[in-house]
Amino acid sequence: MTDQIMAVDVMNYPFTPEGMTKFWSSPEMSEMSQRVLGGHKPQGVAPAQFVAQMDEAGFEKVLISAVNMGSYRGKWMANNFSNREVYEMIKDYPDRLIGMAGYDGFKGVYAHLLGWDIRPDDRRMYPCYTKCIELNIPFSMQVGHSLELMPSEAGRPIYIDKVALDFPELKFIGSHTGWPWCEELIAMASKHRNVYMDISAHLPEYLDRSVVQFMDTRGRNKVLFGTNAFGLERCKQQLLGMPLKDETKQKVLRDNAVKVFNL
Repeated sequence: MTDQIMAVDVMNYPFTPEGMTKFWSSPEMSEMSQRVLGGHKPQGVAPAQFVAQMDEAGFEKVLISAVNMGSYRGKWMANNFSNREVYEMIKDYPDRLIGMAGYDGFKGVYAHLLGWDIRPDDRRMYPCYTKCIELNIPFSMQVGHSLELMPSEAGRPIYIDKVALDFPELKFIGSHTGWPWCEELIAMASKHRNVYMDISAHLPEYLDRSVVQFMDTRGRNKVLFGTNAFGLERCKQQLLGMPLKDETKQKVLRDNAVKVFNL
């Protein structure tokens, strides 16, 4: 029965040919593609093709982030997608594709803070948190080390601790598992009712053991599924093939995202 779960992907990127070209064009992303992908850069597909891929892989909804990532060394925007650009990609499929930015009908904010070496508890982020509460949307951020050539210290999940206390009404999502500090993110998700984590940026079969144990036990309601554009069917089938309880697969693939993003 778990094969019939219509998944929700909470972390994906502008997927069109133009979007993929822009996403991988900065020096930081080009360098990372050489190290991680062997120089391969995804070509992208039209919205209709992307939705067809969703149908084939068994996804009900995919959240597309308007990524704004700074360059630590260059002090420029390594990724700079406007809400409008993402809206143009998703507008014809409002029931299937959902924007991640925080305004104009989007369902959340995603922030890549490491390019500016900004911690989650930096006071400069507080106005954004306040606005998210006003709009009743969650705030998702990259935590863990930076695979791009950027400092990683600001990605320590423990820095979520204070803001979760200061903004108890706001749902915080620590994206990318927090690796190599997975236990810190697990501790935050366990301690705070308003802190969640997603497993994007790591193929399910390579997830840290502590993350797998957490999401199959006491963290079953606190973990979200995301593909990070690593392939809809590939990521979903890997998770379905893991020795997890059926209830865990249902909650992680779908139910938790529906709750957190008010879908």
